Amino acid sequence: MKIVATSWVLIGVLCLPREAAAQASGDSLLTEAALYSLYAKRVVNTIAFANLALARAADANVRRAAENLAREHGEAREKTERLASDHRFTVSPPEHDTSDVLLAEARSRLEGKTGRAFDSTWVNLAHQWLFTLTLDNNVSVKPRVARDLQPVAGDFTLWLFHQIPDIDKLGKKFK
Repeated sequence: MKIVATSWVLIGVLCLPREAAAQASGDSLLTEAALYSLYAKRVVNTIAFANLALARAADANVRRAAENLAREHGEAREKTERLASDHRFTVSPPEHDTSDVLLAEARSRLEGKTGRAFDSTWVNLAHQWLFTLTLDNNVSVKPRVARDLQPVAGDFTLWLFHQIPDIDKLGKKFK
């Protein structure tokens, strides 16, 4: 089941309009400010996604996973703000991003669900969320950053990727 869902997410990401995926405008390189602004948007939306479970999850393990996700992404938001200040640029999140689509989808799919149905759906969406952002970062973002910013993009991918196993462990409980 997870492979099928993951395949659909992959297809969905690859079919997103170029401007929705990584808020791209043509094939121009993303500046340092644009890259960090994009990541700031993604961590803020991930916190909003985690807050859905913090507010409504029935299972303590789901709430704990949501707390961890919110904490990690909150720390990333703070780090991004510090870097922006240190490097003297303004973080201006893009108006539209892949994470906006993911958040709207999550809200829609979770609407009206409670108890185990909510928890199971949220865990599945959390896996899809992290997988989609990891894939989008590799496919749409990394090719558009200058060589000196490649380590930043690579680190973001790796950071997201390392969050997936914790969600997957939880997902086994809800199969």
